[in-house]
Amino acid sequence: MTDRITNPTPARAADKDIRTSWTRARLIEPSASGFVHIGASSGAWRTPVVLPRARRRKILDAMHVAAAELLSDPRVTRADVFEAFIRPPGRRPHGPGRDVPDADFDAVLLVETTDVHGAEEVLREATVTGLQAELDRTAQRSLVFAGSNARRIARVDHERQGVFLFNYFSADDVDTNLYAWQYTAGWFQDETGLDNSTVLQPTESGKAPYSLVNHCRWDHMSDVMPSLVFKPSFRKFVLRTFAEHRVAARPIFYRLHRAN
Repeated sequence: MTDRITNPTPARAADKDIRTSWTRARLIEPSASGFVHIGASSGAWRTPVVLPRARRRKILDAMHVAAAELLSDPRVTRADVFEAFIRPPGRRPHGPGRDVPDADFDAVLLVETTDVHGAEEVLREATVTGLQAELDRTAQRSLVFAGSNARRIARVDHERQGVFLFNYFSADDVDTNLYAWQYTAGWFQDETGLDNSTVLQPTESGKAPYSLVNHCRWDHMSDVMPSLVFKPSFRKFVLRTFAEHRVAARPIFYRLHRAN
């Protein structure tokens, strides 16, 4: 495959100043870590902004209890809780050629383990299965899977607050998803200063309805949102690249949620 992907649609006169190609994202070796993703929806969203909800507070509290327990497991290196606050532009919620549910997870517990095998083991531990049972009672739906790191720009910093993205992708196959992602990630590096990303790929034992989940971070909303709203190349390149490769994207922005 090529080192550059180009928008094949002829530019109109109004688009003549819009850059239409980007090189692949600049990557480092994927991490050997494993991951357990535990996402929960407290209910449907009617607006892009996530409004306060008592059910979400209960879900976040349960996630913090589970995170504290998991950190005592020698296989677990991190356990961080995130609360959604807005859906950014760029959603293509319908899966290509199949019925893939929309992503409306307003609370996420992301667990990092020493390796992928450890993630698959932790997935079956009582703390995770107990949390999943609790989410079955309190959440509208949940997404729990073990994953590996398929691609990486750099480690995502969970030590500091920021704007964290979880982007839930579906595609006809993982390779096509990764091919489209590596060029759109190149756009984000160039246009938003993105310097980190960890792409999660569900394992066979941790199957999920999504082909990949991209996770990354910016310091401030002003680092990323203006590019999504005001730069024509976001629509002309990023969204078109996803459309032409039949990749559906469901991005959500989160903040780190601290235990009370």
